[in-house]
Amino acid sequence: GKWAVPVTLTIPTGSADNTEPYPGVVLVHGSGPNDRDETIGITGAHKPFKDLAWGLANQGIAVLRYDKRTMVYGEKINKFTFTVREESIDDALAAVELLRNHKQINNEKIYILGHSLGGILAPRIGKEAGDRLAGLIILAGPARPLEDLILEQTRYLVAADGETSEQEADGIRRLE
Repeated sequence: GKWAVPVTLTIPTGSADNTEPYPGVVLVHGSGPNDRDETIGITGAHKPFKDLAWGLANQGIAVLRYDKRTMVYGEKINKFTFTVREESIDDALAAVELLRNHKQINNEKIYILGHSLGGILAPRIGKEAGDRLAGLIILAGPARPLEDLILEQTRYLVAADGETSEQEADGIRRLE
């Protein structure tokens, strides 16, 4: 539809010989405009979702990962009315349906793996998905309110280069 995003489905090796459908996992991103690998850092050398997909595939588990809507359509999104539903929940539910309709995936063994913000949202996604999911996996899902976490992360990032500009200090004061 209007907000279609590119996906990658990683199927375990030896899939041509396998007659049993594989369990499947949908990876749900943390906050921000992430690609399907959840690439981190300026050099792009760290790709935790790609690493997870390959590791799980080597254990016989299929993994669906996708570019986040904010990554693909960032300039078209109204940041004042955009919610976590549009940013994460709707696409995660669509990804579950994609796996459910794939002949190599076991419909009774589909899981959501949420990282950070995805971990916060995993219970909401699970509730909406109902019996279409076998379970939830939460990685680094904060147990504190998101606004506290954003302030802490912003302070850390601003201080990382050793100097805090007046503009950065003003931004922190507004978050407080």
